[in-house]
Amino acid sequence: MAYRKRVFLNPISLGTPSFIQAVADTSDEGTYTLGNYTLIIGDCHRNIMLEFCLANATQRKRSLEKIDRLLRVVNEFRDAVHAEAELIDKENKRAQ
Repeated sequence: MAYRKRVFLNPISLGTPSFIQAVADTSDEGTYTLGNYTLIIGDCHRNIMLEFCLANATQRKRSLEKIDRLLRVVNEFRDAVHAEAELIDKENKRAQ
């Protein structure tokens, strides 16, 4: 099953093109191992492209560990940013 998605992270009206794009080719029922599995994150003028190779058992294991680790850190970062934003809001309300 192929997967392709591109989502803008900022409203387009801001003029700062921040996006995430994911591409996962189909393996054709597991018979094709050389597909394209990439995650592209863009912010203003900077882009990062992460590749996840599934060509052999070792690379599949490493790629699955890589995406799981990435998601764990992103989720922890999200929680930290939310917590700090709440503290800042609370302090701003207190200072008013």
